[in-house]
Amino acid sequence: MQTLKDARERKGIKLSTVADHLGVSRQTYRLYERDSSRMSIVQAISACEFIGVPLAEIFFINKGK
Repeated sequence: MQTLKDARERKGIKLSTVADHLGVSRQTYRLYERDSSRMSIVQAISACEFIGVPLAEIFFINKGK
């Protein structure tokens, strides 16, 4: 499982770019990266689509085998 921050940085996207896309401040988006449970499902879907990472990869833990 990766974090929003990992995915964003791997794609070379600035934090402020994602914050602008979501219509929130950089500080708010930074908080979301630290604790993604604070995001609404709509924001989570939008952020993942913008970054280009599957929602499940960020928000669902694979309890595996």
